Amino acid sequence: MAPKTPIPGILFFNSDVINIQSLSRADFDLWYCDEHILDIVRQSGVTYAHRYEFVEDGATPDRKLKYLTLYGMPDLNHMHTKELASLEGQSAGPNKDHVFKNAEFDTPAYATVQFDENKGASKEPAPFLLMATIEHSSPSVLEEWYQGKHISQISKVPTYRRMSRYQFKSRSLLSAFNRSHPTDNQPALALHEFDGPEIP
Repeated sequence: MAPKTPIPGILFFNSDVINIQSLSRADFDLWYCDEHILDIVRQSGVTYAHRYEFVEDGATPDRKLKYLTLYGMPDLNHMHTKELASLEGQSAGPNKDHVFKNAEFDTPAYATVQFDENKGASKEPAPFLLMATIEHSSPSVLEEWYQGKHISQISKVPTYRRMSRYQFKSRSLLSAFNRSHPTDNQPALALHEFDGPEIP
């Protein structure tokens, strides 16, 4: 069998506690930062992990899951390997971890479409991340707008660092240790990174 063509992209890992009476956010954060992220970035198919917390600005609808981790993957086919399947929480064993029983993890996978970076920008993750989902009746019109006018405008924001665009590929949902794979299609995704809160 011929090897699969690599699909560069990200895992867009939304997570949070859903049973606060049994698991505090402090304990969840401790486990996530000191154990879970380290287990994932040790994977041969994961190159980085950047974690964010949702900031309420009064205009954006409230989110059920308030934490986001971006996992960079040179090839999304790694999601289907035995190595990834060996991670804690990928399958329910006889001793279900209390974190997985009291938390939810919503994980869409996205393939990289476009990348733009400010000249001289730090390679470190930016402290502020603006997420935008994109839908248009004409993909070609949307592409032309994004490649031209939009990037030109947003790159002039003084705190702009970089922008990346993605196409939805698949989704996995793990809630209280019950896994499903929703089949509904998701809009295209754009991530804009900024050095400060002065964003458009």
